Amino acid sequence: GDIAVFTKLLRVPKGDHSYITTDVLLALDGTDKPEELLYVITSPPQYGQIEYVSYPGIPITSFSQMDVARRIVCYTHKAKAAVCEDTFR
Repeated sequence: GDIAVFTKLLRVPKGDHSYITTDVLLALDGTDKPEELLYVITSPPQYGQIEYVSYPGIPITSFSQMDVARRIVCYTHKAKAAVCEDTFR
């Protein structure tokens, strides 16, 4: 079926990290099975990385909507300077 993805801006202070929550990233496909909705990072962020909170410093290339709901995925700002914007796909 169709998948709807909703995104919002995530603010992360220089050198810090912020959780990616369902307020920031939410995908719905009508099946009510978030563990089966998988995000695959094809273009990583330039100034930071996406990682599991329990494994800091190790970038990940995929995670599920359930991981987001459980608040175990975060963006970590790695640049030495403040950056206005960073993206990943």
